[in-house]
Amino acid sequence: MTFIEELPDELWLKIFSYFPWLDLFHYFSGLNQRIEAILHSKRLKIKLKSNLSYEKSKILIDALPEYVIGLYIDYYNQNIDISSFKNLLSLHLSHATDKQIEDIKSHYLEYLNQLDIVVCSTNNQLGDILFSEKQLNYLTTCWLPNLDFYFDDKKFYQPCFTLCSLRLNYCHINTFLNILYYLPNLISFESALVCLPSSNQSISFPLIKHLCLIHLKILLRTNVPLFDLESMLIHISCLEQLHLTIDRFNISQKDFKLVELTNIIQNQALNLKKFHIKINLLSTNLKMNHDDWKKTISLYSQKNIHPFERSIATQSDLY
Repeated sequence: MTFIEELPDELWLKIFSYFPWLDLFHYFSGLNQRIEAILHSKRLKIKLKSNLSYEKSKILIDALPEYVIGLYIDYYNQNIDISSFKNLLSLHLSHATDKQIEDIKSHYLEYLNQLDIVVCSTNNQLGDILFSEKQLNYLTTCWLPNLDFYFDDKKFYQPCFTLCSLRLNYCHINTFLNILYYLPNLISFESALVCLPSSNQSISFPLIKHLCLIHLKILLRTNVPLFDLESMLIHISCLEQLHLTIDRFNISQKDFKLVELTNIIQNQALNLKKFHIKINLLSTNLKMNHDDWKKTISLYSQKNIHPFERSIATQSDLY
């Protein structure tokens, strides 16, 4: 006869993986020393979507913060203290409080390798997490609202060599060039590209030839000239994947030419293997004739260095 206690630890961990973490500790904790040890060897990833889910979890969270390696907070709550989660590897804050951001900067969460701050107060200098002596030493993936105002301060910035993937809600061309300069090992970048404020002058980094960035995902916003896109591509000599969305209101035909966009991509992205261009004609009010498409597709087909995937989509195709 075999007793359930004789099951190997691997099977217990597999069984436990089917339980919600709150139920798991509620029903199995305190049974015996071995089960307790297996429970405490399990690392937790917690997702909080409302005050109700937080209140249900609060007692256990307060008792076992060192076992939590992933924390996803998908709502605004001033009372959630993240400073006790010393072993966090990933943190998502959909609405970060000033206190939570200060806790991150204070190195309470020194092992973080993934950080998402979707929305926060504009008073916070989020760039310090990446470009100062307060930078997180193990961070590889990051999502921040914006860094435009951070680089406007013209202070000393420290390069970050660990970050491989960065997503911003929006940025302008000067911020992007600063990012290339101070993130030499960046592999993937995603952002909406906005127009440079009239009070700002374009900066130039003629020596930048970023050798690691291979994936670029850009949304072109209102009045952003194609020249800004060209300025980005000039500095990314190894780009392999480009995802481009053009979604602007009331743009006229004379202000945007598909063939010009094609020429920029063809001339500046010489190592491109895959690209996807989406033009929302419903919001841009842009009309393209058959010759535009024919010439564009012809230009794309001339790139035969690599067998690469091609995709051009428009919202008008659906109607």
